[in-house]
Amino acid sequence: MSEIDYLNLEFSKALVDVVKKMRKKMDEVLKKFGLTHFHALYVLELFKSGELTMGELTENIGVDKANTSRVIKDLLEKGYAEKVGEADRKFAIKLSRLGKKMAQDFKNRIDNLMESALSQFSEREKNNLHKTLKKLIDGLNEVCN
Repeated sequence: MSEIDYLNLEFSKALVDVVKKMRKKMDEVLKKFGLTHFHALYVLELFKSGELTMGELTENIGVDKANTSRVIKDLLEKGYAEKVGEADRKFAIKLSRLGKKMAQDFKNRIDNLMESALSQFSEREKNNLHKTLKKLIDGLNEVCN
C-alpha cells in the first residue's frame, strides 16, 4: 500500500469515526424526546430558519423528499412541529413551542459537546479546520453531483 493510499484510508476512517461519535451523542440527547439523529438536521434547520416548506427543508438539508416526509411526519405527530398556511396542499412547517424548547436544549447540548471536543484547538486551528472541511465538502459536491 502506498503512502497516499494509507493516508486516504486513515483519513476516511477518522471521518467515519467522527460521524459515528456525533450520531451516537445526538441519539443520546434526542432519546428523551423520542427522536434520533435522523431528526437532528431538520430540528436545527427549522430552529434556525423559523418556517420552511418541505421543498426548502429538503434542499437546505440535502436529502431526498421521502426522508423529509418521514421526519416531518414524526415531528408533527410528536407535537414538535406544526403546519403553517395549509392551502391547496401547500404549507410550511415550523417548530411548535414544545419543539422550540426541545431544539434549544438539543442545540445547547451539541454546542457544549463541540466546545469540549474543540477545547484543545486554538482559534486559528478551529478556523483552519472549518475552511478545510468546507473545501472537502465542496470537493465532494463536485464529484457526487
